[in-house]
Amino acid sequence: MNYSNISKIPFSGRMAFIAALLVSFSFIGQANANEFTAKEKAAITEHYEILADHQAESDHELESKMQAEFDEQMQDSEQEFMELTCATHGLEFDSESSVCHE
Repeated sequence: MNYSNISKIPFSGRMAFIAALLVSFSFIGQANANEFTAKEKAAITEHYEILADHQAESDHELESKMQAEFDEQMQDSEQEFMELTCATHGLEFDSESSVCHE
């Protein structure tokens, strides 16, 4: 492999120094960030409570929807089972009364 045609990137000591200064100032700025005031903390807490309420409501709606779907599937499965069971014994299944008859 011939490395003679690899381009060289010029390294600037000044640019590295400036970059190091910028990075250090950004860390210093974060370290000196002010804490939240009591009013701001109360607003944040209230916001989290609102989010928790919305999440609980959403969870309840999802749970209700899933339960309704499960109940419907269960009812369909029970009816199918009864139809097969009645047919196995040579009987007819009445879906209104949920019984087998001749």
